Amino acid sequence: MEDNRNFILAIVLTMIILFGWEYFFNTSPPNQELTAIEQVSAPGQTTGIPNMSSTSNGGTIPGMAAPVVKEVAADRSSVIDRRQNVIINSERLSGSISLKGLRFDDLSLTDYHETVDPTSDIVTLLNPSDAFGTYFADFGWIGDGKKPDVDSLWSANKSLLGTDDAVIFTWDNGEGLIFSREVSLDQNYMFSVNQRVKNNTLATISMATYGRIYREGGEGQGLFILHEGPLRVGNEGKEEITFEDLEDDTYGADEVTDGGWVGITDKEWLVALIPNQSENFTTNISRTTQNNGVQFHVNFATGGISVAPGATAERTSRFFAGAKEVELLEYYTEIKGVRMFDYAIDWGWFHFITKPIYIGLHFFYGIVGNFGIAILLLTMVIKGLLFPMANKQYESMGRMKKLQPKMLKLKEKYGDDKTKMQQETMALYKEEKVNPLASCLPIFIQIPIFFSLYKVLYVTIDMRHAPFFGWIKDLSAPDPMLVTNLFGLIPWEPTGFLAIGILPIFMGVTMYIQQKLNPPMTDPIQQKVFALMPIMFTFILAGFSVGLVIYWTWNNILTICQQWYIMRRVAAKED
Repeated sequence: MEDNRNFILAIVLTMIILFGWEYFFNTSPPNQELTAIEQVSAPGQTTGIPNMSSTSNGGTIPGMAAPVVKEVAADRSSVIDRRQNVIINSERLSGSISLKGLRFDDLSLTDYHETVDPTSDIVTLLNPSDAFGTYFADFGWIGDGKKPDVDSLWSANKSLLGTDDAVIFTWDNGEGLIFSREVSLDQNYMFSVNQRVKNNTLATISMATYGRIYREGGEGQGLFILHEGPLRVGNEGKEEITFEDLEDDTYGADEVTDGGWVGITDKEWLVALIPNQSENFTTNISRTTQNNGVQFHVNFATGGISVAPGATAERTSRFFAGAKEVELLEYYTEIKGVRMFDYAIDWGWFHFITKPIYIGLHFFYGIVGNFGIAILLLTMVIKGLLFPMANKQYESMGRMKKLQPKMLKLKEKYGDDKTKMQQETMALYKEEKVNPLASCLPIFIQIPIFFSLYKVLYVTIDMRHAPFFGWIKDLSAPDPMLVTNLFGLIPWEPTGFLAIGILPIFMGVTMYIQQKLNPPMTDPIQQKVFALMPIMFTFILAGFSVGLVIYWTWNNILTICQQWYIMRRVAAKED
């Protein structure tokens, strides 16, 4: 019985670690406050692309130049309004490209809002270097001759970039090199960037292209279930690099020879650089700290090429800035040939369960048009698949319940002799062919499924702001109908363990009823541990997405019905 008790305690502690870590031990770092004056890297900065690749003739491509000091951070809209821009206005993106510097630093996602209120601001993804929360991407050339930088003023052949459209930007260095950049945009979030340099000088030059993502702050939530931060796909597959991994100045260069990409991922959004998948390139990821601010740099550089007098060199790459939609990322992987682009979504260790759950949810959503109902239908399918196993377990539990009078007699007879009591109890179990742990097995079966569904609800964007019914407007957020403030009647917003919604409490009640159908534990400590589990799970799940609570509650209800039916059938058979 001592070993049995320790086993139960170990299981309870394991569940606390799996499901309670985010709630009780969230170690996410505080957001970095941007200082009034910060250093901003410009094309040519040493932290950007420091000697990453070589030219075709074996020479080393120069590193980057000195940083530019940013003045006091200004309001975002005022920064954008006072500059010369090419407007981006597509079906899914809005923003602008500044003619000065030619950076992607003003992008918003028109399909997504900050809150469930459809009148709230749309999600802003990229920000200029003169505003708070700088986050941008740019492209350029490294090598011989005078090249465009952050202060270069380009000209454009049109003032608007729309869906399935292209704009050609041009800049002349005045010394015989003419640079052009054709930027096109598809129907979603993918830009194509075709860079050309025409050599009108009398000498052969060596050039290579680069792409860079620069981001200030934003270290993510620091959760074990989700990767947020830099990631790259190269020769070794996908490599996830947390913000904390970048304590040193650089994480190291990686020579890519068979296709890949590099970027920064958040929970729901992705910014990625995608070089030509048929050419070799080098990626580099680094972190710098200047004036108490943290900056992250994600770069790639192509191999160098020689450009003869009168010739033109050309390189094409792509740039993604948008939502991590599963079908869209799979489209770019399977149709557009971006290697492992769908791996930007962190399916986790249980991907063999997580992905089918996602597919099942979408199948039912396509039928009913509501993800909450889809969760209910998927739960019924899962219960149906597990029915044969559960049937045997509940039959064993029914027989276990019938043994309680005999168990009490054994306790009266051998209560003072624990060794003899254990031996006689196990002999009784063997004689009656029952499993003493059958009462806990249903929960153990649910754990990987529960965890995988939690993963699906958390890492995919589909449930974001997806409504159910009544007060549930967002299945990916905790239950907002809090009992602790009398459903909003008290002018107080509980936080932490005090933020208990009505659905988690209902879930705890169904869990309690389910336990009452199980045979009671003979060990007092086991009885106390299992009696506390409904309360413990109520507090833990209160901080989880309400979609997960709906699954667990509905699963409990189905289990209660199934248990009641099977155990009544067993009792009738025994009688």
